[in-house]
Amino acid sequence: MNKKNVFLIVLVSIVFGVLNFKVYMIGNKPDLTQGFISIFFIALWLLYGFVMGNKNSKHFVKFITVYWVVGFVLNLITLFFNWFILSIPLSCIFFIPLYGLRYFFREPLSSNFFYIAILITYIAGGFGYFLGKTVKNKLSVKI
Repeated sequence: MNKKNVFLIVLVSIVFGVLNFKVYMIGNKPDLTQGFISIFFIALWLLYGFVMGNKNSKHFVKFITVYWVVGFVLNLITLFFNWFILSIPLSCIFFIPLYGLRYFFREPLSSNFFYIAILITYIAGGFGYFLGKTVKNKLSVKI
């Protein structure tokens, strides 16, 4: 993965994080708009995975694995050391874009919700990658 792609992913994540930021910081339950924002964020990961699979990018799965594991580990570090100042920017990149998914659940969710949401996003990117790769292979066989 080149630096331009990493920058673009972080930038898109920040934009989606800003869209959900106010509701997240207040602690309110997201509304349908934030729910769709988060679904669109996941759909973008699916689409990005599809494009990378279609391009046969061999490093994409490794990249998304490292990206989400780093986000998870950095979150644990900020929680362990109570580094609030770092938790805001990290949350804007890794967690807040997915906050709108809470709209679709009735019960109050634990902090594990974010880890589940990250797993869903990771799976969407991976599924998109393998789907894109499969489509490319099927088209190249027919041609």
